[in-house]
Amino acid sequence: MAASPAEVLQRCKRQKKDPSCLGNSPVLPATATADWSSLQLDIVRRIADSFLATNDIDCYMDLRAVCHSWRSATHDPKDNILDHRFLPRRWIILDEVFQSGTHRLLVNTATGRILHKELPLLSDYYIVTTSLDGFFVLADRSPPHAARVFNPLTGGIIPFTVPVPPDVNAPCSLCFGFASPVLTLLSKSCCKIYIASPHSFGAHDFELSLYGLIRRQVKDDTRCFLMDFGGQLMAIIKGQLVQNLRYEAKNGVLLHLKSIGNHAIFLGHHRCLAVDTDMFPLIEANCVYYTEQLGLSARIWKCNIKDEKVESISEAVDFVKQDKQFVLVGDRPLMIIQLLSSYTINIQDSELALQQIA
Repeated sequence: MAASPAEVLQRCKRQKKDPSCLGNSPVLPATATADWSSLQLDIVRRIADSFLATNDIDCYMDLRAVCHSWRSATHDPKDNILDHRFLPRRWIILDEVFQSGTHRLLVNTATGRILHKELPLLSDYYIVTTSLDGFFVLADRSPPHAARVFNPLTGGIIPFTVPVPPDVNAPCSLCFGFASPVLTLLSKSCCKIYIASPHSFGAHDFELSLYGLIRRQVKDDTRCFLMDFGGQLMAIIKGQLVQNLRYEAKNGVLLHLKSIGNHAIFLGHHRCLAVDTDMFPLIEANCVYYTEQLGLSARIWKCNIKDEKVESISEAVDFVKQDKQFVLVGDRPLMIIQLLSSYTINIQDSELALQQIA
């Protein structure tokens, strides 16, 4: 029987030191238990800031829940839901557990941290899609189905007055560099990009974006994704070969990259993401992992960016197609590579769209 995604992710982490080394530590009696609420507040703030520095916002929230004095010493994310310190960064929500009630499994592609979250609020809305930073885009259950952006690490919700377009069926992006957040939703069925702020809304054809400019230069069966990589705009194109291009805004040209350092890129039919291989020791650095479909099955391939050497991850197929989804073959242990590839090759339908079809 195949291991669960959570078990695989736990095994992919680096081994901890032998806990037996702690066996000689003296055990304090119950009467010696410290009064944590009396801890100096500057120390509390330093601990809280260390959690925010690594984007472990859930740990920050847990710290604030300890006692009243700790809450008073730290800032409440609900007072400013757009504060950059409290926004998720490079968290992904694995679709392998997308349908398991309101329970979700999150992975930070920068730190390798794994987080299990029970999110009961999800049952109050239609789930439309998720972002590569770990946000949910939700829609009110009652018309006109106004959009909501949900931060699963703080529980904060950014309300939008504009309704969710019924044909949205792809991951979204969020930008917080303006006075108000900008939500970008993609519809592949009508080739439009929807751009919304909390109180305004507009639709644009693909051809008006850099994405469209690149798409016109490649064949219809070629996959092309844009991604932010260390503050630089990258284009990842999968045709007969995998091309990694950096967009130079000054000259408006695309330059080939021969190295992405200690990172690896996962490229599927619907998503593209980068991971820090120092935090995922089973993943090889400076490589692109991509899925390739053959009939009703698909395999994972690895392309070394430096020498362009291509090899398959396993001898057998990795996915079989069931309905519209590619399901991981379950007769062997799953690897972190397969789970991240599953995240990029599949995308769940919008619950709002499914409801309107029904």
